[in-house]
Amino acid sequence: MTAIDEIRLPTALTPERLWADLPALVHGWLAQRRLAARDAVLLLPYADLLPPARQAFARQGGWQPRIETPRTLAEALAPPPHRDEGGPSGDAALDRLLVAAMLQQLPGIADWRRRDPKAHARAVDEVAAAALALARAAAQRAPTERDGWWARARAALAMQVDDAAPLNGALARLALEWAAQSAAPASDVLFTLRPAAWIVLQAGGADPLVQALVDEATSRATALLRLQADPSSEAPFDDIHAAGLQAWHAADAEDEAVAAAAAVIDAVHLRAGPVALVAEDRALVRRIRALLERAGLPLADESGWMLSTTRPAAQVMALLGAVHPRASADDWLDAIKAESGPGEGGLVDALEAHWRRGPATTPATPPTPRLQRALDAWAARQQRWQGLSGARRQPLAAWLQALRDTLGSAPGGPARWAGDAAARAVWQALRLDRLSVRADVDRTPLTLDEFSAWVDAALCDASYIPAIAREGAPVVVTPLARALLRPFAAVIVPGADESRLGTAAPGPALLNDALLRSLGIDDHAARAERQTMRFVQLLRHPKLLLVRRRADDDEALGPSRWWRRLQLAQQRQGAPRLDEQAAPLESRSLQPAPVAAPAALAASALPSAVSASAVEALRTCPYRFFARSVLRLSELEELADDPGKRDYGSLLHAALQRFHDERAAGAAPPDAAARLVELAEEAARELGVDGPALLPFRAGLDAFAARYLRWLAVREAAGWSYEGGEVEVIAAPADLPALKLRGRIDRIDRHASGAQQLLDYKTGSQRSLKDKLADPFEDTQLAFYAAQMLSQGADPERLRASYLALDERDAIGELEHRDVAASAHALLTGLADEWARLGAGAPMKALGEGMACEFCEARGLCRRDHWWSDGEEGAP
Repeated sequence: MTAIDEIRLPTALTPERLWADLPALVHGWLAQRRLAARDAVLLLPYADLLPPARQAFARQGGWQPRIETPRTLAEALAPPPHRDEGGPSGDAALDRLLVAAMLQQLPGIADWRRRDPKAHARAVDEVAAAALALARAAAQRAPTERDGWWARARAALAMQVDDAAPLNGALARLALEWAAQSAAPASDVLFTLRPAAWIVLQAGGADPLVQALVDEATSRATALLRLQADPSSEAPFDDIHAAGLQAWHAADAEDEAVAAAAAVIDAVHLRAGPVALVAEDRALVRRIRALLERAGLPLADESGWMLSTTRPAAQVMALLGAVHPRASADDWLDAIKAESGPGEGGLVDALEAHWRRGPATTPATPPTPRLQRALDAWAARQQRWQGLSGARRQPLAAWLQALRDTLGSAPGGPARWAGDAAARAVWQALRLDRLSVRADVDRTPLTLDEFSAWVDAALCDASYIPAIAREGAPVVVTPLARALLRPFAAVIVPGADESRLGTAAPGPALLNDALLRSLGIDDHAARAERQTMRFVQLLRHPKLLLVRRRADDDEALGPSRWWRRLQLAQQRQGAPRLDEQAAPLESRSLQPAPVAAPAALAASALPSAVSASAVEALRTCPYRFFARSVLRLSELEELADDPGKRDYGSLLHAALQRFHDERAAGAAPPDAAARLVELAEEAARELGVDGPALLPFRAGLDAFAARYLRWLAVREAAGWSYEGGEVEVIAAPADLPALKLRGRIDRIDRHASGAQQLLDYKTGSQRSLKDKLADPFEDTQLAFYAAQMLSQGADPERLRASYLALDERDAIGELEHRDVAASAHALLTGLADEWARLGAGAPMKALGEGMACEFCEARGLCRRDHWWSDGEEGAP
């Protein structure tokens, strides 16, 4: 056995000074031990420290030790060992597939995924995380001790019995046995190396693998030196000299991003050397990065971002969504747009316009040449997608082959995927370059949903780092762990609040802290200590700025716990007090420029005909009428195929019209209820909501038919008969010589006495209809239809109008508009007066009142949210 020599590196040493002093300390120790530098190995904790360390020893001159990290040394000593099938791969998406397959083979829980998919998915994640933690811990042990470590792990896990959650214990044992099948790690070759001396630089916490190397070397009396850069774990902040530390606070996330970006720009302009931007909060750093790029600062991003956020990854996911059996027209358009090549934009627009007019089927009228080309391109694309859409369940390798063939046949072909760095990263992450994930997984049968879930997980788990390193970039975006001891001129740490900086990452849920400690794996306290040591190393930098926000929306935020601990330590030592400062954001005084409610003038552009909905808009808000009827603007309808109340109402309208037209023609079916349901299903198919899309409503069609026929029998017994349905009426009232009333009346019935009744079908709430009719003069629709009929000579004494509530469970509800002729006369009088005013140049004002504004499609046009309110400070 041999003792380990230790040299403590004072926390006051800046990274530049530390690397300047380190060669002399190492050479002095080697000389004292009479060892040759070329026979010693210096192990560093991170690969990013290799350049400054090697440069420092090169400046010292003479022979130098071999400078490596454990990983780079293992790679240099031997090729990586063949990874056998069986154990965890370290690829999260792949390991989840393996765990799901194992769970499906276990008796008693084989159908768990079907019974409780959320719990099953959570268990898969937990088993994969526990197995990976155990496999990594075992890999950090010396090969001669690994079998004993697995035995202790089994014994310790057997003691971890939770009667309240026996399933967790079973899952933990599954994770352990699976991890125990792992192949020997590449780092095992390190234990065969026999240097004259091991020299270890410890910064940011001890490395278990390095500690195992040290323990093994002590048994062979190998010379050992630990260069200890970490302070004491009992009081890590006590010996800190925080002369270059500053802390800023800002009001919110946007101000925090602006303050951090300004600090980076100032540091670049004022100091020599690169500036580090620590990426602990990726969403915040994306905003800072956008501000820096706007300022023209080149960046080298070492942290990257999720591969799933790149455009090629979005194209893959859009394709998988489009080939799903339940894909909607929206899904198809997303996939087409994602893969469309140059010159295809017009065809995509033609398809979208066609699908917005009706179901995504063959058009009823001959298509234009442009639409025909678009439909031909769509048919060809469907044929290309057949390899993915035609399979129900097949092995993962077959899915990969189909995906590669489909992507490769898209516009641009394979060259498109080879010519873009992000596309190549997607290709590699999905193993499309070799069409094999792992031999034991390639044979796993998957449905399209399961394959899509694996693809999504693989893309989310992978990181994309641009291939261009931007050598010499003045700003380096890097995680905290990779910023330690690097010679940056300044370090900026945004997100330095209590919820982001200083919180320990969670450990594997299936392994409690007592078990982790007994196996030498970091528990919660050890993970927190390791993170603390990393933060302490940041304090070596001559210029360190912490930036935080004071609130996330309505939630107040304090500074990081590390900042509080540092403040207390400085106070105990009698050092100058550390205080946060308000971020020095530039402020400007602006003169208020209130936005007034618009009042459009369009006397010469008034329409020549109006509908009931246009008159309703005019009464509700004249500016809405201006947007709809004068400018002729309308919202684009959603293309999603999932039917809603509107689709249900449309199919009932069509079914009832056909049903009554058939009866009027003398074709009364023997089973009227069955015929009504059949007509509803036929209308659904024409509307494109048949099959699975109709299921939410299909169950209620039989009950509706029976309910409707009961109401109809009573009505016909009272003397009413069907006269016509979907009646198109264009009226020209004498009081409105310049205006026509255009509308489609759902149904007109006639009584044996000669009376007429206008019926409007509704599938909404009967209560809302009652509220509408509580004041007859507030109801526009039935009054408008009555005005049309009166203008064409209908008898006001014999004219009636009602809403027919079709969707009531108990019975069809008939709600009559009392004295509809009087309401129609009032409507015409008011419309004539208003039309004369508008024709004379009266403004169409935006009223901005009541519930009408809440869901108005013209709200963005009238800019209601930007008006000054009377009670607002500074309002004119």
